[in-house]
Amino acid sequence: MGGKKPTPAKKEAEVAKEVTDEDSDWDEDEDDDSEQLKCAILGDTATMKRMLDDHVAEVLQGELKYEEDVQLSNVKLVVGFAGVGAALVSHVYPKPFPHNWWVLLACCAWYFAMSGVLQFLLSYIELEAFLQLLPQKAGGAGLNVASSLPRFSDKYSLAITPLPTGSLHMWSAPKFRHTPGGEKGVLAAEASVTKFFDEDGIFVEAPFGVWVRELVAQFEATADSFAVPGSGRGATAKGGKAE
Repeated sequence: MGGKKPTPAKKEAEVAKEVTDEDSDWDEDEDDDSEQLKCAILGDTATMKRMLDDHVAEVLQGELKYEEDVQLSNVKLVVGFAGVGAALVSHVYPKPFPHNWWVLLACCAWYFAMSGVLQFLLSYIELEAFLQLLPQKAGGAGLNVASSLPRFSDKYSLAITPLPTGSLHMWSAPKFRHTPGGEKGVLAAEASVTKFFDEDGIFVEAPFGVWVRELVAQFEATADSFAVPGSGRGATAKGGKAE
């Protein structure tokens, strides 16, 4: 004698379960694909520039094994916390207003002074720079990486300048000012973002990574020619010989 035949209701339940499992597997695959894709709204140059800059950092610090130079960032953090500390002092001072007017005045002056220091660093020292890197070998120079993508433009510029004495001496290093190769010691390249974003705004990382690596290789190959006035040696990268 054979076993019991499955009832129609049981068959429907099994079919529904199979369909549900297939849908869930498809949803998981779709989620994985969406997580891997990076999209931007075409014309939103601020978002596109941020995505490109982030990938530059990934290539340099991930694939090429450069380490970030955080000296200048630490200085900015200290200045920022010092400015915020003025607000704390104004709140904990024991005397009420108007007896504490001079404390409030001093705290406001201190806060604006610290804000002025940060604005000075951003406007006259860092300019378009977004990443500073340590040299890979002793005696070499670090890298200062800057970029530009003007509003309503499709031209993305990426520049590398040497930092022989670290990010704290960025004020004496060559400056990138939107014009590729416009100043001695600046190695820059320019490309249209249409090479790295498709018509749907999806960021195609592979060709952009190749472009970045080519620029870094060019910088490393010509680092000996990047002499920084007053440094007493040639600006080098990745173990280049000093003059």
